[in-house]
Amino acid sequence: MPTNRPLRNLARTITVLAAGALLPLSAPHLPAKPLSANAASAQDQTQVGPPVRPHGTTTVTNFTSRNWSGYFTTNAAHTTDFRSVHARWIQPKVACPANKDAWVVSWVGMDGWWNDVVEQGGSSARCVNGVPQYALWWEMFPHNDIQLANPIRPGDLIDASVTYEAATKKFRIVVKDQTTGQTLIQVQPCYPEMGGCPRVNAEAITETPLGGNAGDGVFFLPNYGAVRYEQVSVTDTSGHVGSLDNAHWDLGHVNQVSPTSGVTKQTALPLGPRGASFTTVWVHE
Repeated sequence: MPTNRPLRNLARTITVLAAGALLPLSAPHLPAKPLSANAASAQDQTQVGPPVRPHGTTTVTNFTSRNWSGYFTTNAAHTTDFRSVHARWIQPKVACPANKDAWVVSWVGMDGWWNDVVEQGGSSARCVNGVPQYALWWEMFPHNDIQLANPIRPGDLIDASVTYEAATKKFRIVVKDQTTGQTLIQVQPCYPEMGGCPRVNAEAITETPLGGNAGDGVFFLPNYGAVRYEQVSVTDTSGHVGSLDNAHWDLGHVNQVSPTSGVTKQTALPLGPRGASFTTVWVHE
């Protein structure tokens, strides 16, 4: 299992997009100042204890990571196994720390745990001069950085999915603000630097992007309180659709912990009934 994975070159620039925008919202403009940030693959993965079977079927292994908190599905061989993942959540309101670059993103996607690539989309809350700015976003890591899109508001219901379309060999990333009707749609190929996009896991994650100055090469984590992921579903390459704790795959549970200070930044609570929901909770910036 990889540990102490070196950070990637972060000298890139965020591109502000408006894919799928319908009507403008009376929200703060997206930041024009270039800033390098990646919603990257999991960094500094460390296993905590042996695998367990809390529900009597799915094997769950506990991990910590420098930047992720949430759950990911996998199979025992860590080979290609997934073609779609879906979840929805309420965009939380964040409290920005004073005089610190802070950023948190919620997303669904594939890859990123057993490899260094991610195909993903979700919602973002970035603190700019102490003021939170909310948006939809997508990314094909490491091909590009976080691609900010439609402005949103805290309290909006976000519905997100990432699907690999075998006929076209492309990923369809769809993030919809169900409250306003705005939809971000991106159809993206697997780029040469993405190692074939093997889809060895699927996940729902709350993340601190890489590129900030919090001491671990990440941004500070603004206090988002809690975010609850609902209706989480995963589809594998055989077409089987199930919740996170389905017996067709194993499960990884991840808390975000600083590898330098040992401070827990956020935690993922136990799965809800039927394994289709869970909550991540802010602990420390």
